[in-house]
This record gives sequence, C-alpha cells and structure tokens, in this order.
Amino acid sequence: MSRRTALFIPGNNPGMLTTGDVLGADVLILDLEDAVALSEKDAARILVREALHSVPFTHVETAVRINPLDSPYWQEDLAEIVPAQPDALVIPKASVEAVQQMEKVIEQIEKEKGAEKKVRFLLLIESARSLLDLPRIAASSERNAALLLGAEDYSADMGIERTPFGKEIEYARFTLATTARAYGLDAIDTPYTDMEDRAGLEKDTRFAKSIGFTGRLCIHPAHIDPVTKVFNPTKEAIEEAIALLEAAEKARQEGIGVFSYKGKMVDLPVIHRAKSVLDTAKSGGLL
Repeated sequence: MSRRTALFIPGNNPGMLTTGDVLGADVLILDLEDAVALSEKDAARILVREALHSVPFTHVETAVRINPLDSPYWQEDLAEIVPAQPDALVIPKASVEAVQQMEKVIEQIEKEKGAEKKVRFLLLIESARSLLDLPRIAASSERNAALLLGAEDYSADMGIERTPFGKEIEYARFTLATTARAYGLDAIDTPYTDMEDRAGLEKDTRFAKSIGFTGRLCIHPAHIDPVTKVFNPTKEAIEEAIALLEAAEKARQEGIGVFSYKGKMVDLPVIHRAKSVLDTAKSGGLL
C-alpha cells in the first residue's frame, strides 16, 4: 500500500467528506481533532461516521484522526468511529500509554461489533518526549503502520521557531525516518504549510525523500500532485532498476555474486534498492 500523500479533511466539512475520494490522495485523514472546534466535536464525529458508512471510498485509504488521550473526547470518538470500520486511526500525541490504552478500548469494541478487519494505527509524533521514546512507541502495537511527524506541535513543545528552511526540525526528521525504517513502518513527513510556495514544497519534499521519508502529510489538495510526483520514481529510474535486476539475475544464473554494471560494482544492497524502486512503482500504479 502506498502512502505518498495523506490529506487532512475537516470532519465537520460535509462537502469535502463526500468528494475526498476523487482528490487523488493515497490517504484521507478525516479530522476530529485540530480542524474541529470544541463546540462541533459531536457533530463532526457523526458526520465522519456517516461518511464512512455511506461514501464509497474506493480509491483511498481512510483514516480518522481522533482526539488525544489527554482530552475528554477520545473514548466517544472510538465508540462512534471504530464500528464504522475506517482503515486506520491517526493517534495524536502518540505515546506508548496512548497506544496501549486506546488499543484495549478498540479491541473491546471490535469484539462486541464483530469487526471484519483490525483498524491500523498511524502514530503522530508531536513532542520531544515522544521523539526520545520513538523505538518503544514504534513497537507498541502490531497495528502500527506508520510514524507521522507533526512539526508544528513539536516545535511549540521545544519552544523553537518554525522556519521555511526547516533546519530546526532536522533532528526530528532524521530520527523519525530512521526509526520507521528500523521497525518496518512508513515514514510520513510533516505538512508544508505555505500554500503558495510550490517550488519550496517540491524542494522540501525532495529533501524528505532523500533522508528516508516515504510520504507526506498534506493540508491542501493542491499539494497532492507535486508531492506524489516527488515520491514516485521517475520513468528513467524504473527502467534502470529493471535493467539492473535483469543483469543481477543473469549474474546469479552464472554463479556470480558481486558483478559490474555500467562500470560500477553491484552487490546486495544495490539490488535491494532497485527492488525497492520497483515496489514503489507498483504500489503507485506505475507498473
């Protein structure tokens, strides 16, 4: 499953809820947390529940961002949303305690309702404490599918200013991408908050990809296409990977381990990288 783009949609916006499937994102995050005022929490919860029951989300993975463990809303969120069978839940302010407490409630709901599938967890990392505890959080549940960076809340927690250049969040980015890879999870980068700066979005997303991120959170549909293009392998990269793997298979049949391809040594890590390119291309519908 490809999670190149994950688009936030306010849970209290019926228009966006009903049209989200055609926006082109890999994941729709139906938001019950930051995008919804306290006075509209109940209405948003019902709207999202009904959308999950009635809207044919056939082209996207559906995820719901519930309210955090330290709020009075998360249990009501789970009671309404889990029976509606979204593909995933986004857990804000993720911690081992949050994952484990919520999982106990979810398991009981799934048992009572006879759920056909287990909801996955997308864990939003938003604080210094969570960042330092990231390996334990990543390993806290078999439901965990991705680590998401929430740089705005992380920066606020750190007491540092967010800048367009992002130097202040590089440690968080490297740590999250590395941990996600170590635990077999997707690494989803923080949103790019400047709606108009297309060049800045593409440059920043290329950097995120270069350090191991596999996708990006989006807060506007206009960001879906440029982010998707960055995370998709190019036609040239796909063709090169296919040719390299063909050469590797020929070498294997000849009993050769390490071999030369276009003047460069090819060993197992290079072969794995080529396979990864093709896996990404297949999951993105490019092959």
